[in-house]
Amino acid sequence: MTTGSRTHPDHNLSTAPYIRTQIACAGTWAGSERATTLLELPGMLAWVHSTPAGSSKVGGDVHYVSVCPGCVVSRVALADVSGHGKAVSTLAGELRQLMQRYLPELEHNGLMRDLNQAVQEGLDGVHYATMVAVGWHNERSSLLLANAGHPIPCVFKAKRKEWAWLEINPEPRRQWPVGVPLGLFACADYDRTAVKLQAGDLVLLYSDGVTESTNPAGDELGPDGLMNLVKQLDCGSAEGLGVQLTSALRRFRGGAEAVDDETIIVLERVSTDSD
Repeated sequence: MTTGSRTHPDHNLSTAPYIRTQIACAGTWAGSERATTLLELPGMLAWVHSTPAGSSKVGGDVHYVSVCPGCVVSRVALADVSGHGKAVSTLAGELRQLMQRYLPELEHNGLMRDLNQAVQEGLDGVHYATMVAVGWHNERSSLLLANAGHPIPCVFKAKRKEWAWLEINPEPRRQWPVGVPLGLFACADYDRTAVKLQAGDLVLLYSDGVTESTNPAGDELGPDGLMNLVKQLDCGSAEGLGVQLTSALRRFRGGAEAVDDETIIVLERVSTDSD
């Protein structure tokens, strides 16, 4: 694993340095603290920006990235815990253990089922968590996404220069509740959707602190506002979009700091020797 410091690509937007890290095979990277990092995965870059609310160093958003021992399957997870402190550390610990257990697997079924049970048993019955999980298979250029009540991700298709929502349509006649936040029900199902990515395509994951941002008049950004926002930004790279989006959100808030934890993850499909 290699790590180095680097400045943002657009110095007019931000001059703060970020860390660039290569995730090795069987490697993992996680956190819930304030940080901005560009992660190198097999066939993909992941720009991660986490800003806890206020002056806190650690927030309620938990992010996790892993690469399987064969360096083929990568997994990215973003969870938002209803509360801070012990609830966050409990979920972070469970997520770390389960991501390690399911390191080589592309499908999310086992991970989501076990994590739902862990949240049910490990938290106090009051807290719950939303989570979006992404599995990336580099050789197939295929991305699988599962969602447990988390804000809907969106995808930018570079060739068409179009944004779209990555929604999941539940299969009919399911025995258990589908797609609900982790910890609400002892038994729940989590369907998934698949998308093929080509070089230059981007996937945007975010916590609800982004869409619940308000302007000085008290108007909430909302999903539609976020979509309108990203359509106006340069989508040439994960880091470029991420830096611009964080600046655009600050402008929307009238320069004010975020009142809720804010995490943005931008995934970029990059060309490899096998393409």
